Amino acid sequence: MSLVVGIDVSKDRLDLAFSEGSGPKAVVNEPKPIERLAADLLRRKPELIVMEASGGYERVVAAVLLEAGLPVAVVNPRQVRDFARATGRLAKTDAIDAAVLVHFGAAIRPRLSPMPDEQQRALQELMVRRRQLVAMRTSESNRLGTAVSGRARTSHERLIATIDRELEDLDGDIGGLIAESPAWQERVDLLTSVPGIGDKTAWSLLAELPELGACTRQQIAALAGLAPMNRDSGKSSGRRSIRGGRAAVRTALYMAAVASVRCNPVIGAMYRRLKEAGKPGRVALTACMRKMLTILNAIIRDKQPWNTAPHP
Repeated sequence: MSLVVGIDVSKDRLDLAFSEGSGPKAVVNEPKPIERLAADLLRRKPELIVMEASGGYERVVAAVLLEAGLPVAVVNPRQVRDFARATGRLAKTDAIDAAVLVHFGAAIRPRLSPMPDEQQRALQELMVRRRQLVAMRTSESNRLGTAVSGRARTSHERLIATIDRELEDLDGDIGGLIAESPAWQERVDLLTSVPGIGDKTAWSLLAELPELGACTRQQIAALAGLAPMNRDSGKSSGRRSIRGGRAAVRTALYMAAVASVRCNPVIGAMYRRLKEAGKPGRVALTACMRKMLTILNAIIRDKQPWNTAPHP
Protein backbone atom coordinates (compact mmCIF):
# COMPACT_ATOMS: atom_id res chain seq x y z
CA MET A 1 0.00 0.00 0.00
CA SER A 2 1.33 3.43 -0.91
CA LEU A 3 2.37 5.63 2.00
CA VAL A 4 0.81 9.07 2.48
CA VAL A 5 2.21 11.33 5.21
CA GLY A 6 0.42 14.30 6.75
CA ILE A 7 2.45 17.02 8.49
CA ASP A 8 0.69 19.62 10.64
CA VAL A 9 3.08 22.57 10.88
CA SER A 10 3.20 25.02 13.78
CA LYS A 11 5.83 27.52 14.86
CA ASP A 12 7.58 25.15 17.26
CA ARG A 13 6.89 21.63 16.05
CA LEU A 14 5.72 19.31 13.30
CA ASP A 15 3.07 16.66 13.98
CA LEU A 16 3.12 13.70 11.57
CA ALA A 17 0.57 11.03 10.73
CA PHE A 18 0.98 8.04 8.38
CA SER A 19 -1.51 6.19 6.21
CA GLU A 20 0.06 2.82 7.00
CA GLY A 21 -1.26 2.96 10.55
CA SER A 22 1.99 3.59 12.43
CA GLY A 23 1.58 5.93 15.38
CA PRO A 24 1.77 9.72 15.25
CA LYS A 25 5.12 11.42 15.56
CA ALA A 26 6.24 14.91 16.60
CA VAL A 27 9.41 16.71 15.47
CA VAL A 28 10.84 20.03 16.59
CA ASN A 29 10.46 22.62 13.83
CA GLU A 30 14.17 23.39 13.54
CA PRO A 31 16.65 22.72 10.70
CA LYS A 32 18.58 19.76 12.22
CA PRO A 33 15.52 17.74 13.29
CA ILE A 34 13.93 18.47 9.91
CA GLU A 35 17.01 17.14 8.12
CA ARG A 36 16.82 13.94 10.19
CA LEU A 37 13.11 13.70 9.37
CA ALA A 38 13.91 13.99 5.65
CA ALA A 39 16.40 11.12 5.91
CA ASP A 40 13.83 8.98 7.75
CA LEU A 41 11.13 9.71 5.18
CA LEU A 42 13.50 8.90 2.31
CA ARG A 43 13.95 5.44 3.79
CA ARG A 44 10.18 4.98 4.05
CA LYS A 45 9.61 6.14 0.43
CA PRO A 46 6.23 7.91 0.76
CA GLU A 47 4.13 8.46 -2.35
CA LEU A 48 2.88 11.80 -1.04
CA ILE A 49 3.58 14.20 1.83
CA VAL A 50 0.86 16.76 2.52
CA MET A 51 1.11 19.94 4.60
CA GLU A 52 -0.88 23.16 4.78
CA ALA A 53 0.40 26.63 4.00
CA SER A 54 0.85 27.95 7.55
CA GLY A 55 1.79 31.60 7.28
CA GLY A 56 5.35 30.82 6.26
CA TYR A 57 6.15 28.29 9.03
CA GLU A 58 5.93 25.51 6.44
CA ARG A 59 8.53 26.95 4.08
CA VAL A 60 11.67 25.58 5.72
CA VAL A 61 10.34 22.03 6.14
CA ALA A 62 8.87 22.03 2.62
CA ALA A 63 12.17 23.27 1.15
CA VAL A 64 14.25 20.64 3.02
CA LEU A 65 11.95 17.79 2.02
CA LEU A 66 11.76 18.95 -1.61
CA GLU A 67 15.54 19.28 -1.82
CA ALA A 68 15.80 15.72 -0.54
CA GLY A 69 13.68 14.61 -3.51
CA LEU A 70 10.52 13.85 -1.54
CA PRO A 71 7.03 14.35 -3.07
CA VAL A 72 5.55 17.31 -1.17
CA ALA A 73 2.21 19.05 -1.71
CA VAL A 74 1.62 22.33 0.15
CA VAL A 75 -2.16 22.79 0.11
CA ASN A 76 -4.66 25.53 0.88
CA PRO A 77 -5.88 25.31 4.52
CA ARG A 78 -9.44 26.17 3.47
CA GLN A 79 -9.61 23.05 1.28
CA VAL A 80 -8.48 20.87 4.17
CA ARG A 81 -10.97 22.43 6.61
CA ASP A 82 -13.81 21.90 4.14
CA PHE A 83 -12.69 18.28 3.64
CA ALA A 84 -12.57 17.71 7.42
CA ARG A 85 -16.09 19.06 7.89
CA ALA A 86 -17.40 17.02 4.96
CA THR A 87 -15.99 13.82 6.49
CA GLY A 88 -17.27 14.57 9.99
CA ARG A 89 -13.90 15.31 11.61
CA LEU A 90 -14.89 18.27 13.76
CA ALA A 91 -12.45 17.88 16.66
CA LYS A 92 -9.17 19.75 16.28
CA THR A 93 -5.73 19.01 17.69
CA ASP A 94 -2.36 19.00 15.96
CA ALA A 95 -2.35 15.19 15.81
CA ILE A 96 -5.91 15.11 14.44
CA ASP A 97 -5.01 17.76 11.85
CA ALA A 98 -2.08 15.62 10.67
CA ALA A 99 -4.40 12.62 10.31
CA VAL A 100 -6.88 14.72 8.34
CA LEU A 101 -4.05 15.71 5.99
CA VAL A 102 -3.33 12.01 5.39
CA HIS A 103 -6.95 11.33 4.45
CA PHE A 104 -7.10 14.50 2.35
CA GLY A 105 -3.97 13.48 0.44
CA ALA A 106 -5.18 9.93 -0.17
CA ALA A 107 -8.60 11.07 -1.40
CA ILE A 108 -7.79 14.28 -3.30
CA ARG A 109 -4.25 13.59 -4.55
CA PRO A 110 -3.22 17.26 -4.64
CA ARG A 111 -0.68 18.48 -7.16
CA LEU A 112 2.94 18.30 -6.02
CA SER A 113 4.63 21.59 -5.18
CA PRO A 114 7.59 22.70 -7.32
CA MET A 115 10.97 22.98 -5.64
CA PRO A 116 11.93 26.66 -5.26
CA ASP A 117 15.58 27.44 -5.74
CA GLU A 118 17.60 29.56 -3.30
CA GLN A 119 16.93 32.80 -5.20
CA GLN A 120 13.18 32.13 -5.33
CA ARG A 121 13.05 31.50 -1.59
CA ALA A 122 15.06 34.66 -0.91
CA LEU A 123 12.71 36.73 -3.06
CA GLN A 124 9.64 35.24 -1.35
CA GLU A 125 11.04 36.05 2.09
CA LEU A 126 11.86 39.62 1.11
CA MET A 127 8.36 40.14 -0.29
CA VAL A 128 6.81 38.70 2.88
CA ARG A 129 8.90 41.12 4.92
CA ARG A 130 7.84 43.99 2.66
CA ARG A 131 4.16 43.17 3.22
CA GLN A 132 4.77 43.09 6.97
CA LEU A 133 6.39 46.53 6.89
CA VAL A 134 3.57 47.97 4.78
CA ALA A 135 1.03 46.59 7.27
CA MET A 136 3.02 48.10 10.16
CA ARG A 137 3.11 51.47 8.43
CA THR A 138 -0.63 51.40 7.81
CA SER A 139 -1.26 50.62 11.48
CA GLU A 140 0.99 53.44 12.64
CA SER A 141 -0.62 55.89 10.22
CA ASN A 142 -4.05 54.95 11.59
CA ARG A 143 -2.83 55.46 15.16
CA LEU A 144 -1.31 58.80 14.21
CA GLY A 145 -4.71 59.89 12.94
CA THR A 146 -6.25 59.37 16.39
CA ALA A 147 -3.33 60.68 18.49
CA VAL A 148 -3.98 63.98 20.28
CA SER A 149 -0.92 64.80 22.35
CA GLY A 150 2.16 66.15 20.64
CA ARG A 151 4.45 63.55 22.27
CA ALA A 152 2.34 60.65 21.01
CA ARG A 153 2.17 62.11 17.51
CA THR A 154 5.95 62.56 17.47
CA SER A 155 6.44 58.90 18.45
CA HIS A 156 4.16 57.73 15.64
CA GLU A 157 5.86 60.00 13.10
CA ARG A 158 9.34 58.77 14.08
CA LEU A 159 8.30 55.14 13.73
CA ILE A 160 6.68 55.81 10.36
CA ALA A 161 9.89 57.50 9.18
CA THR A 162 11.91 54.48 10.34
CA ILE A 163 9.60 52.07 8.51
CA ASP A 164 9.84 54.24 5.37
CA ARG A 165 13.65 54.03 5.47
CA GLU A 166 13.51 50.27 5.97
CA LEU A 167 11.08 49.92 3.06
CA GLU A 168 13.37 51.96 0.84
CA ASP A 169 16.35 49.76 1.74
CA LEU A 170 14.30 46.59 1.25
CA ASP A 171 13.08 47.76 -2.17
CA GLY A 172 16.70 48.28 -3.15
CA ASP A 173 17.55 44.75 -2.03
CA ILE A 174 14.62 43.27 -3.98
CA GLY A 175 15.48 45.25 -7.11
CA GLY A 176 19.11 44.19 -6.82
CA LEU A 177 18.20 40.53 -6.39
CA ILE A 178 16.01 40.63 -9.49
CA ALA A 179 18.66 42.49 -11.51
CA GLU A 180 21.12 39.65 -10.78
CA SER A 181 18.92 37.30 -12.84
CA PRO A 182 18.51 38.20 -16.54
CA ALA A 183 15.46 35.90 -16.72
CA TRP A 184 13.77 37.63 -13.78
CA GLN A 185 14.60 41.08 -15.11
CA GLU A 186 13.12 40.15 -18.48
CA ARG A 187 9.91 39.07 -16.75
CA VAL A 188 9.70 42.29 -14.77
CA ASP A 189 10.26 44.35 -17.94
CA LEU A 190 7.51 42.42 -19.73
CA LEU A 191 5.06 42.77 -16.84
CA THR A 192 5.68 46.48 -16.31
CA SER A 193 5.10 47.14 -20.01
CA VAL A 194 1.39 46.70 -19.19
CA PRO A 195 -0.29 49.99 -18.19
CA GLY A 196 -1.22 49.76 -14.51
CA ILE A 197 1.48 47.22 -13.57
CA GLY A 198 4.30 48.76 -11.54
CA ASP A 199 7.48 47.28 -10.10
CA LYS A 200 5.86 46.24 -6.81
CA THR A 201 3.10 44.28 -8.55
CA ALA A 202 5.64 42.64 -10.86
CA TRP A 203 7.77 41.67 -7.86
CA SER A 204 4.77 40.10 -6.12
CA LEU A 205 3.87 38.06 -9.19
CA LEU A 206 7.47 36.95 -9.61
CA ALA A 207 7.70 35.82 -5.98
CA GLU A 208 4.23 34.38 -5.40
CA LEU A 209 3.16 33.16 -8.85
CA PRO A 210 6.23 31.64 -10.54
CA GLU A 211 3.88 29.49 -12.67
CA LEU A 212 2.89 32.61 -14.64
CA GLY A 213 3.35 31.94 -18.35
CA ALA A 214 3.46 28.16 -17.94
CA CYS A 215 -0.27 27.57 -17.32
CA THR A 216 -3.52 27.92 -19.22
CA ARG A 217 -5.74 30.89 -18.41
CA GLN A 218 -8.02 28.62 -16.38
CA GLN A 219 -5.15 27.14 -14.39
CA ILE A 220 -3.51 30.49 -13.60
CA ALA A 221 -6.86 31.97 -12.50
CA ALA A 222 -7.41 29.00 -10.18
CA LEU A 223 -3.93 29.35 -8.66
CA ALA A 224 -4.58 33.02 -7.91
CA GLY A 225 -8.04 32.29 -6.54
CA LEU A 226 -9.75 34.26 -9.32
CA ALA A 227 -11.59 31.41 -11.04
CA PRO A 228 -15.38 31.81 -10.61
CA MET A 229 -16.93 28.87 -8.74
CA ASN A 230 -20.41 27.61 -9.63
CA ARG A 231 -23.14 27.38 -6.98
CA ASP A 232 -25.83 25.49 -8.84
CA SER A 233 -28.21 22.85 -7.56
CA GLY A 234 -31.10 21.38 -9.57
CA LYS A 235 -32.90 24.23 -11.28
CA SER A 236 -31.37 26.80 -8.95
CA SER A 237 -28.42 28.80 -10.21
CA GLY A 238 -26.46 30.64 -7.52
CA ARG A 239 -24.13 33.58 -7.80
CA ARG A 240 -20.59 32.71 -8.93
CA SER A 241 -17.85 33.57 -6.48
CA ILE A 242 -14.09 33.31 -6.07
CA ARG A 243 -12.34 31.57 -3.19
CA GLY A 244 -9.03 30.05 -2.14
CA GLY A 245 -5.85 30.65 -4.09
CA ARG A 246 -2.97 32.96 -3.20
CA ALA A 247 -4.07 35.99 -1.23
CA ALA A 248 -0.86 37.95 -1.83
CA VAL A 249 -1.34 37.63 -5.61
CA ARG A 250 -4.96 38.81 -5.39
CA THR A 251 -3.96 41.80 -3.26
CA ALA A 252 -1.31 42.84 -5.78
CA LEU A 253 -3.70 42.40 -8.70
CA TYR A 254 -6.46 44.34 -6.92
CA MET A 255 -4.25 47.41 -6.52
CA ALA A 256 -3.09 47.07 -10.12
CA ALA A 257 -6.68 46.74 -11.37
CA VAL A 258 -7.73 49.90 -9.54
CA ALA A 259 -4.93 51.78 -11.30
CA SER A 260 -5.62 50.06 -14.64
CA VAL A 261 -9.25 51.18 -14.71
CA ARG A 262 -7.88 54.71 -15.14
CA CYS A 263 -4.81 54.14 -17.31
CA ASN A 264 -5.20 50.86 -19.21
CA PRO A 265 -7.47 51.13 -22.26
CA VAL A 266 -8.40 47.42 -22.33
CA ILE A 267 -9.12 47.09 -18.60
CA GLY A 268 -10.78 50.51 -18.38
CA ALA A 269 -13.15 49.71 -21.26
CA MET A 270 -14.02 46.34 -19.70
CA TYR A 271 -14.78 47.92 -16.32
CA ARG A 272 -17.03 50.59 -17.83
CA ARG A 273 -18.84 47.99 -19.94
CA LEU A 274 -19.56 45.82 -16.91
CA LYS A 275 -20.73 48.76 -14.83
CA GLU A 276 -23.06 49.89 -17.60
CA ALA A 277 -24.47 46.34 -17.68
CA GLY A 278 -25.41 46.74 -14.01
CA LYS A 279 -22.59 44.77 -12.40
CA PRO A 280 -21.57 45.90 -8.87
CA GLY A 281 -18.20 47.62 -8.71
CA ARG A 282 -16.60 44.77 -6.77
CA VAL A 283 -17.77 42.18 -9.31
CA ALA A 284 -16.57 44.33 -12.21
CA LEU A 285 -13.17 44.86 -10.57
CA THR A 286 -12.75 41.12 -9.91
CA ALA A 287 -13.48 40.40 -13.58
CA CYS A 288 -10.87 43.01 -14.52
CA MET A 289 -8.34 41.33 -12.22
CA ARG A 290 -8.99 38.01 -13.94
CA LYS A 291 -8.69 39.63 -17.39
CA MET A 292 -5.44 41.32 -16.39
CA LEU A 293 -4.00 38.04 -15.11
CA THR A 294 -4.91 36.35 -18.40
CA ILE A 295 -3.11 39.10 -20.32
CA LEU A 296 -0.03 38.91 -18.08
CA ASN A 297 0.06 35.12 -18.44
CA ALA A 298 0.02 35.41 -22.23
CA ILE A 299 2.67 38.16 -22.24
CA ILE A 300 5.08 36.05 -20.17
CA ARG A 301 4.28 32.91 -22.19
CA ASP A 302 4.89 34.60 -25.55
CA LYS A 303 7.61 37.01 -24.33
CA GLN A 304 5.86 39.91 -26.04
CA PRO A 305 5.49 43.29 -24.34
CA TRP A 306 2.13 45.06 -24.11
CA ASN A 307 2.49 47.21 -27.22
CA THR A 308 3.09 44.22 -29.52
CA ALA A 309 1.11 41.45 -27.79
CA PRO A 310 -2.48 40.48 -28.63
CA HIS A 311 -4.79 41.05 -25.68
CA PRO A 312 -6.99 37.94 -25.16
